[in-house]
Amino acid sequence: MCYDRLVNDDDVAETSAVDLLRTETVCALRNGAMAGVVVLAVLLFEGAPAWLVIASVAGAVALGTALHQVLLLLGAGVLRARTRLRDGDAATPTEST
Repeated sequence: MCYDRLVNDDDVAETSAVDLLRTETVCALRNGAMAGVVVLAVLLFEGAPAWLVIASVAGAVALGTALHQVLLLLGAGVLRARTRLRDGDAATPTEST
């Protein structure tokens, strides 16, 4: 899952964005599908027309998948920035006044 990948993988800061997205595609689609199931259940319970149900479920799957991937990239960006700042602080000698 996205969170596990960010927390437990020490190589996230060095992994390319394309590789991160590729490895998380299945989880992203699973999250999008879960969003679609929730939308489907609510709209069917409400008695919405079929065209609205189909369009809304497709949108929920697409948006759920995209949201997962965007949050993955944002999390990886934060980890990269933190790593660079930490490495930069360790490499720069401090001056005492």
